[in-house]
Amino acid sequence: MGRWFATQSRRDQIALLALGGAVIGWLFIQLIVVELDGRRTRLSHANQLLSEQLVRVDVKVEQLATLRAGDGGRQVNLTQTLSQASDAHGLVVKRLQPNSRGEVQIRFEGVAFDGLLQFLEQIEGSAGLRVMDASVSSAGRDGGVNATLRVAGN
Repeated sequence: MGRWFATQSRRDQIALLALGGAVIGWLFIQLIVVELDGRRTRLSHANQLLSEQLVRVDVKVEQLATLRAGDGGRQVNLTQTLSQASDAHGLVVKRLQPNSRGEVQIRFEGVAFDGLLQFLEQIEGSAGLRVMDASVSSAGRDGGVNATLRVAGN
């Protein structure tokens, strides 16, 4: 290969070196830069999924600790449980207000109806809380709602 290269004219040698450099540069960009960008996207998505799973695990740990305390679920921190559940479903809480009866009023504005239903399923099904009162109205956009809920523990 070296002999063949040496037999070429100076102009052809420079052209071959430039072409070889361009191919190596293109391979570097394709294999390193583009591949790393794809990996970063995949890792970011995996991190988001793990974050959502961590919130669910935190709720379960809180329930387990409450059950081990022997209070049958009476000592569940409602505000923390509601905050974690709303974060898990991407719902922005407008107001979270505890009252003197041990209940918490939570207000959402302009949230997705599907996300609200998943939130309700989690707090009633998984967390064992009760929705005492609910008011849901349209937020003026497709699938968006305003909701006020009054939630109590077991």
